[in-house]
Formats: sequence, C-alpha cells, structure tokens
Amino acid sequence: MIKIIQRITASAVWDIEGIEVRLPYRKEYPEPVMRKKIEEYRSVLENRAYEQDNIGLCEAFCFFGGIAFVAIGLSCREAFLRCFSYYAIQFAQEWADGEKCLKSKFIGYEYVFAKMLENETVTIQYDFRYILDRADGGDFCQINESAFAEHWIPIILPLMKSGLSLAEVSKRVGDVRVSRYLMQIPDQTYAYLKDVADSYTRRRELISLTKMNTFIFGNDSRTGFTGASPDFLKLLKQITEEETEIQRTRFIKENRKEISLQKDMWSLYQKHGTGLKLLTVDFRKVNQPSLRKEIKCFLKVRFSGHIRFSDRSHLSIFDAANRLCEMDDYIRYFSDIDYMHVKKLQLSLENEMDQSKIMTMFSACRTLYRYLCSDENDSKLPKPHSNPFESLHFVNAKKYHKNTPYIPDKVISELSGRLGELDEMNRLVFQIFSETGMRAKEVAFLEADCLETARYEGAVKLKYIPYKTLKARRRNGIGEHHTVYISAELAEKIEMQITASEELRRKHDLPYIFLHQNKGYKVSMLNVEYFIKKINTLIYKYEICDDGGELWNFTSRQCRKTLVVNMIENGATTMEIVYQLGHLSQSTVMQYYAEVKSARLAEMNTEFLKAQFHLLLSNEQLTTFSEEERRLLYVDFRLGKRRVEFGFCTRKLCEGACKSRSRSVHCANCPHLCTGIKYLPFWKQLLQDQDERVQELVKGYQQVGIADYKEYIEYRQEKQLLAAYRNIVETIEGSGGDSR
Repeated sequence: MIKIIQRITASAVWDIEGIEVRLPYRKEYPEPVMRKKIEEYRSVLENRAYEQDNIGLCEAFCFFGGIAFVAIGLSCREAFLRCFSYYAIQFAQEWADGEKCLKSKFIGYEYVFAKMLENETVTIQYDFRYILDRADGGDFCQINESAFAEHWIPIILPLMKSGLSLAEVSKRVGDVRVSRYLMQIPDQTYAYLKDVADSYTRRRELISLTKMNTFIFGNDSRTGFTGASPDFLKLLKQITEEETEIQRTRFIKENRKEISLQKDMWSLYQKHGTGLKLLTVDFRKVNQPSLRKEIKCFLKVRFSGHIRFSDRSHLSIFDAANRLCEMDDYIRYFSDIDYMHVKKLQLSLENEMDQSKIMTMFSACRTLYRYLCSDENDSKLPKPHSNPFESLHFVNAKKYHKNTPYIPDKVISELSGRLGELDEMNRLVFQIFSETGMRAKEVAFLEADCLETARYEGAVKLKYIPYKTLKARRRNGIGEHHTVYISAELAEKIEMQITASEELRRKHDLPYIFLHQNKGYKVSMLNVEYFIKKINTLIYKYEICDDGGELWNFTSRQCRKTLVVNMIENGATTMEIVYQLGHLSQSTVMQYYAEVKSARLAEMNTEFLKAQFHLLLSNEQLTTFSEEERRLLYVDFRLGKRRVEFGFCTRKLCEGACKSRSRSVHCANCPHLCTGIKYLPFWKQLLQDQDERVQELVKGYQQVGIADYKEYIEYRQEKQLLAAYRNIVETIEGSGGDSR
C-alpha cells in the first residue's frame, strides 16, 4: 500500500508499505503519478535492474531529489542496501586499480553514490556529502568498509603466508584499516605475527614493538596508533613480549654457537636489566683473510668466559692489522710482523691520534700476540716467535691521558636554568651525579633499598655498589656496598622514584629503581648515554659555552670531577674525598689536588674575577691578601657567602664585625665593597632616587623658611649618601664600564 496520509504545506507524508516517508508535494505531480514513480523506483531496487544499467536509479534521483531518493530507498531497506553494496564493491575495485591513498578514518559514502549515479546520458550535479542528512549513514559506511575488506583481505593473505610486510597495502588504505582487516582473520593473523616475531630470533636480532610495527605497516607508522583495532594492538604486544622472553634465554645460550670460525659476524648478548645488550663483532673489517682467522681464534678464547661488553679492544686490533698490511704488502700472518713494522706504525699514528689511543691499540695487540705465541693458539697458521709489541715501551704513560675537566661555574649556572625541560627522572639523575659524584653504572643500578637512615638526626645515606672497585673490595674483605650522605631534598626525590618504579620492579622481579616504560614500548633501564645526549642537546640548543667561548660537551664523569673540585675548594681533607668517591687509596685524590691547585691558582687574578663576576679588585685591595686568602676569597665569591647590596665584600674576617652596615651609608662608600658593570643599572637607579630625595628635602626646607639647612645632620647624611652613589657610578663608567 502506497498512499498520502497527511499534507503539510509544501510536503506530504506518504505511507509506503507501512513506513512513513516525508516527500516534497508538487501540484504538477498528483498522487497517482507520484505513486507510480515510487513503485517504479522500488521495483528497480527489488529486481536488481541496476545490475544491467543504472538508468532507473538516475531517473528516480532526478525526479525525487537526493534526500527523497534515499528516503524512498530505505522504505525497502534490504534492497536499497544491497544496491549500495553492489556499487561499493565496484568503487573498491576502482580505488585499488588507482593510485590514491586513503587517509580518512572512514571511507566516504558520497563516493559510492557518485558511482551509483554515474551515467553518460544523464548528468547529475549534486553534493553527495549531504545526501544522508535525514538518515543514519552508519550502515553505508560499514558496507563501504566491508567492500574494501572484501577486496584487500585476499591481497593481504598471500603476503602474510610468505611472511612479507603489509606496508604497501597499509600505504594505500591506512594502518588503522589494515589492523581491522587482520582481526577479521584472527587465526591467520596470529600465525603471521608469530612468524614475524620468530624471524627476529632466527637472525639473532632483538625484537621490539616498534620494529614489529614498522615491519608490518611501514616506516611512517607508530605503535599504538589511534583508531587501530584494540584486539590487534593487544595481540601484537602479547606476541612481542613472549618473543622477548624467548630471546632473553635463547640468545645467551647460543653465544657459544655464535662464536664460530666460519662466521664473519658475531652477535653476542648479555643480560642488561630487563633486556639484553648486544656486542657485534664484524670481522669483515679486517681486510686480510689470514689475519682475520688469527684474530677469530684469539677472540674465541677471549670470549669463551665472561663477555665484557665494554671491551672494544678488538676494534683497535682490526685497525692495527689493516694499517700494517697497508704499510707492507707482504704481510700475510701476524708472524710476518717485526719490531720495525711496529715502530713504523707508531710513528705514523703519532701524526693523527692521541698518545693514549696509541697505547690502547698497542696494549690490545700485545695481548693478541701473547695468545698467538702460546700453546693455546690453534689457528694452524704460522706461529710468531716473539711479541714485537713487547719491545716498545711508553715512558710517563700517565701524562698522555687526558684528565676529565670539571664543569665551569658558567656552564653549571646556565645549564641549571634549563634542566626544567628534562623529564623528572632525568632531572633526578643529574642531581644524583652532581651531589654524589657517583659513576654512571652506579647510578643506573641503584636498588630499591638504597636509602638508609644515618645516625645523625635528619641525615640520610645513599647506598650503592661501586662496581669499578668491587673485586678489590671483595679481596680486601670490604663490604660490597658503599654509602654517602645526601641532602634531604635528594632523598625525598629518590624515595618518589622508588615508589614510582615499584610496580615495574615487582612485575619483572628486578630491584633497580630507574626502570621505566613508555607507552607502546617494553620496560627498560636507565640509559646513561641517552641521558648525556639529552643534556648535550640542551647545551647545543642554548649554546652554553665555557669561559673561553667554546661549546661545552657534557659527560657524567665531569660531575664527579666537579664535586671533587668543590670539596677541595671548601677545605675537604684527602680522606673525606676518598670516602665520598668510594676510592680504596689516596693516589687518585692526590692527582685531583694537584690538578685543582695548578688550575685554580692560575685563575686567581683580577682578570679571572672580572670575567667570572664582572668584578675587579683594585691593587690596593689585592696586596692585602695572601695567595691562600685570595683562593678562599674566590671560593666565597663563588658560593655567594660575601654577597652584599649590588656587589661582594672583601673584608677579612680577622678585622672583626662590619660597622658600616650600622651607618646610614651602609656599603656604598666602604673600601671593602667590590662591585662592577653587572650592578651599574642598580647604582644608577639608587643615584636617581637619592638625588630626588635630596631635592625634595631642600624644597621642604625652603617652603618653611629654613636657610641654614646645610648644617642639619639629616641633610648632610643624605648628601653623603648621594655623593657615595655618584662616586660608584662615575668609577664604573670611568673604567670603561668595567668595574670597581
């Protein structure tokens, strides 16, 4: 039954087979005509006449208009949606044959309607984006998505079976859409992800969520991308974590298999916190095959026990071997190398590298030759009769090592103002380095029980393992842990970090407090190298330079040296420094003393003070200070202990308490005041304010008829202060804006 049940001005409500549809009412098309048109349109949909041609659809659209076209179509909903699906499949095929890439979250239904009404004889100009204003477009979007899935899933399946990347498909239809397609075929997807994950293990490559995601979807993809199927992301994370656990056990067990003379690339692993650390030994860097074999035999023995991943001595051996072969074409084996070759190598290296690096290279080669000359050598190649590197000795070797510099005050000051750009954990790490002088590994491996209450009220101790001296401590019967006093502020921050990492420690059964996990990534430990990179990024960003104008390059060890310098300058004894640093002897600390003394005494002059503080001590002031007093004066300046209004005080403590501060002029005309260009704007403001005060005072006297005001104590005091301010301003400006 199709009939009008109500007329409302320019529209009419129709009953179409029990469904109410509101259509435009036009007098030129009476009810019988409209009824016939509706029946014809419904017949096209129900009989699928559109599969032969779309003339019927186009005529209906032109007659009814876009919104009514959809409304009448939905009166026979199943048939209309089937029609839409028919053209959605065609649209999906055309899209696949083209070159366009889908970027939107949903595929627009307007494209399908445009395809549905595309005809050479009937031209329809319409903005199809508004065609569903009065209808729910969800079904249409779903049909469209299903059509695309129907087309692309058969393309994805063979790629998955072959273990190939889906990046090309993802590029065409988007990561989100591919993740949804994959969860429509869960069994195949699970097998695919397991195979991809296993491929990393087969080639001894560490797996990660990022690597998996990049392989599947392409380089421009991100883990945990918005809109992706939650089930897919959960499955991907689950499989990655499972494979990680397999690798943690398997990779270390397979190290011995990896150490093979037949392989030119060794990938060796060691446990590092929650993960693994990789050491790659690439023998292809050794140009001479026979030398390569001898080095392999040596490293096979060297790595047969505990593998030290900090050991990079093999790189020095590789470099030395290549250089020796370049110097002499006849060298085939290490037995062909004699003292003259070694001496020639030394002379050539002195022109291009530091002496310390040469010594490192020769030490590694010396160790190699000891093996080659021994009975352990099973290379089956000619055995050297002697060790040519033993004949070469370096005199005063310690002098060739570059000492770690301390961080200049200027750098510390500027850097401290930028630390707020780091995350909370990295700020804490920097504070630990600065306050304690701990080494990188000692900080990275701080454990949950690292805080101890000291015997002094309110004092806290930080407990850690000094790994560098651990073996020596054990030999000497000293406890494995070392403790140092820390500030209450630092202790509170460490306690917060302990609490923040509690869940991760419990989950992974690890004691370390610097565990962290970014969204979409596996749990990891503190990476000190990354921390140093972040600090240097700040330094480069804000161009933080040393006193000589050179861009500073930060290392964690500099904090240790800087702490020692500060302790020495503040009168710390040798034993106090030895304890603070966890040393077992005084030798290193005595070296520090010598460095600091020579460096600081050279700086204790007026030019240094001028550069550091924009101050200049007069010769009259300096002559009253001994060398030691001058050093202590610098320390006080640095610590801000002698700061007064707009400058520093150079008064000696032996002179007793300062009396100037009880007088009306305070420090302004005191001979012990040390000020300079840095404070000139403040002095100018004081001079201006005081001049106005004196003028107001004179004006007040004149108004009441006082003529002898210049004899008043009040006036004389204010004039004296005005003269003191003017003298300071003129002195600073008269010295070229330098200082007083």
